[in-house]
Amino acid sequence: MTLRIVADENMPNVEAWFSSVATEITRLPGRQMTRADLLEADVLLVRSVTRVDEALLNGTPVSFVGSATIGTDHVDQDYLSQQNIPFHYAPGCNAASVADWLLSVLSRLHLDHDLHWWDKTIGIVGVGNVGSAVRATLEAHGCRLLLCDPPRFERGELPEHTPLATLMSNADIVCFHTPHTRHGEHATEGLVSSAMVSRMRPVSWLINAGRGPVFTAEAVERATQTQQVGVVLDVWPQEPQVSESLLDCAALASPHVAGYSLEGKFRGTEMLARALQAQHGWSSLVGPVLPPGPRLDPELYRQSDLHRWVSELILAVYDPARDTVAMKASVTDGEVSPERFDQLRKEYPTRREIRSVRLSAYPADIIDRLRACGFQVPD
Repeated sequence: MTLRIVADENMPNVEAWFSSVATEITRLPGRQMTRADLLEADVLLVRSVTRVDEALLNGTPVSFVGSATIGTDHVDQDYLSQQNIPFHYAPGCNAASVADWLLSVLSRLHLDHDLHWWDKTIGIVGVGNVGSAVRATLEAHGCRLLLCDPPRFERGELPEHTPLATLMSNADIVCFHTPHTRHGEHATEGLVSSAMVSRMRPVSWLINAGRGPVFTAEAVERATQTQQVGVVLDVWPQEPQVSESLLDCAALASPHVAGYSLEGKFRGTEMLARALQAQHGWSSLVGPVLPPGPRLDPELYRQSDLHRWVSELILAVYDPARDTVAMKASVTDGEVSPERFDQLRKEYPTRREIRSVRLSAYPADIIDRLRACGFQVPD
């Protein structure tokens, strides 16, 4: 049997998973894929930058579509269903990565802005796989949480739901982890408007690691210029184009990489490989093994203040200030161009999840905090 695969050039481990079963693997830039590229393809593997719909697939032999992403707003699932084309994605594959990213963001804000986030009320908007991972991380630190997810509340899955307007008015930090939806009662496009931001307290923080169009550019500008609200953005309203004026609003900025841990990327491809294996009934399919995580000596980062010490340790694993510098250095002619934005993502340095880091010591005075952060600490 022949199996011809077309895959996004930035998806890891495709050859490692499929070279034993595929007759041909073609790598292409995700934003530039066209119908002509798929005229001899059986399998299409994409990320969120590729719009998968009738215009892309009509008249092609594609019989499996996989997206190594946690979201599906880039895929016309109704069309795939009508054409009997199986579709699989990777829900939760990078949830731990995003939770780590947020912990690093909060640590950087602690050091740079004296934000005592562990004593704050934090709102989480969107409590799916990612939001639930964020919730677990923050609960481990004893944070007061407000949770907002109307669809889950209506299904009886989130009795502690707080309406968004109430959450925005009462939280010191608001984190968004929602999908991008354009239609329906709970559509999220433009959800965070200038009017919604006006509800926030001065000196609070607004963080988006969900989807860019959930925020309007006007809301971001109002937050920083009128409401004295700090903003952290991993995703952008007009992504992949980012204006310099909007970038200047962000205390921390990154090019849609909150979920870009090595572990998250490995999981995403593996989940698609297992789905394709099940569809074809292959008895075995062997993929790559994660390399060992880095070693870290907590004593090298010791501070007299325990919170600062833990913050320094977290930032030794990943510091979002690095991404902010890279974003701001990428501005030309008043913007980060779509091409440069994609290049930043393509060339993103390897980032490991906190749980993969191997500690060389377990200082008794911060051992509980290390465990709460996700470091592997023996009992």
